[in-house]
Amino acid sequence: MTKLQTALFALVLGSLAPAPASADDDHRLRVMTQNLYVGSFFQELTAAKTANDYISAVTLTYQHILATKPAERAVQIADEIARLQPDFVGLEQAAILRTGNAPPATTVTFDLLQTLLHELAARGVRYKTVAITPGLDAEVPSTLGFNVRLTLRDALIVRADLLEEGHVKLANLQIRQYIAAPKQATPFGVLGDTEGYAAIDVTWRGSQFRFVTTHFDLSPALAVPQALELVQTAANTTLPVVLVCDCNANPDNPADPLFQTFPAYQLLKNAGFVDAFRTARPTDPGFTFGQAENLLNVTSTMSHRIDLVQFRGPFAVKDVQVVGASPADRLRLGLWPSDHAGVVATLVPPHGKVDHD
Repeated sequence: MTKLQTALFALVLGSLAPAPASADDDHRLRVMTQNLYVGSFFQELTAAKTANDYISAVTLTYQHILATKPAERAVQIADEIARLQPDFVGLEQAAILRTGNAPPATTVTFDLLQTLLHELAARGVRYKTVAITPGLDAEVPSTLGFNVRLTLRDALIVRADLLEEGHVKLANLQIRQYIAAPKQATPFGVLGDTEGYAAIDVTWRGSQFRFVTTHFDLSPALAVPQALELVQTAANTTLPVVLVCDCNANPDNPADPLFQTFPAYQLLKNAGFVDAFRTARPTDPGFTFGQAENLLNVTSTMSHRIDLVQFRGPFAVKDVQVVGASPADRLRLGLWPSDHAGVVATLVPPHGKVDHD
């Protein structure tokens, strides 16, 4: 190559490389929340009354989930994460779907967390799983000749290079299941979800804060005590706190008929938490939820803002953006990446050490 060709080649490679690490840019902190969406609202299961009804409903739900191409959608979300390189990511509905002839079913149809991590590594942006919050793990027969087992989890992943290069130190990991948890009676017994949170203390170049990720229930009867429990436990600290969540609560509309869980958000606000998106974008709707169950709606039907980045303490908000909600984000198959958009916030953490509680 000539010198000019070499320079042009290097320029092209540089344009394809991942963006510079946010941790190295004025100590800014970039965090994200993303519900991966398993692919069903589970309405068939809720309506089923008899054992035969339930088995048929399991088949329908299984087929509907597969039709939304969860693994392919995780690839699209990996593209978004690789582009923005958030330092901490809270993931909801990081599901595993398995089948088998007898419990426990072990043949994996998809594992959204592993697919996401693999795709990120293939793009040269490695993440480490720091915490997995267990949720529903249910196995039921279907009409297809095999059992269907669905495992729902939330997860916290962190950029691996930050840990390996010593830019970030983590301590005091807490994974807690909420006392208030949903239960559903079925012909095959009571199915229970174990919603909760993961919290970890972070040392970040002379600053310390606690990072928390959670997923509140849709029901006010559960979401409110869950929010109170979080305030009394994970948020019961003298450290500044960053909280990311699928909060299932709309801070902009206390009378939202679909999400009647505003009191849960109000609990967090009364505990000193600040909504990063509304701070940075006071007039932007910022909708994060509402695509069709099958994800095939041509025009976005996002109409609620329930996925939130909140903080308590002397953080400054540099920017907040909603991702995965533009028509350009749809897969070639016409599917949206999720029924939820992701929210990415760039914060400036407080400088100077803060004592632990």
